[in-house]
Amino acid sequence: MSGALPLCPLAVSSPCLQFEALHPEGICPGWSIVVKGETSSRSSMFEINLLCEPGDQIALHFNPRLSSSRIVCNSFLNSHWGQEEVNSTFPFKAKEPFQVEIYSDQDYFHVFINENKVLQYQHRQKNLSSITKLQILDDIDISSVEITKRASSLEHNIYVTP
Repeated sequence: MSGALPLCPLAVSSPCLQFEALHPEGICPGWSIVVKGETSSRSSMFEINLLCEPGDQIALHFNPRLSSSRIVCNSFLNSHWGQEEVNSTFPFKAKEPFQVEIYSDQDYFHVFINENKVLQYQHRQKNLSSITKLQILDDIDISSVEITKRASSLEHNIYVTP
């Protein structure tokens, strides 16, 4: 596992890697990812990506866009983006704290924002155990990231950042 990585170049067109964590045993299904942070500005957007091994496949691309007040979800599998799913429920506000929780069961990613369910996204990657990496990109200030096993009554914390 790796912690917060300050790898943001000055070029505006390049996404800024804020956080990355690897869990080789897989983080789906039954795991909950909680990201707490604050958006940086009105024009900001950020991404939470759940990536698959091997390669650069993205099982879930969660992308809130403050400029258009919408959330875009998608998957990048077999070198192609799928059909975007757009959600107009938008509880994010510029420069205000938020909490995003992504929970995976056998069929869906369930997304909660500030403890309210705002969407569910059906798994497009069928091999859920191949989802091993969490990546957070772009324009937010992260206060914590937590990965917790929820499938049983005994919870296991995997990673927390200050």
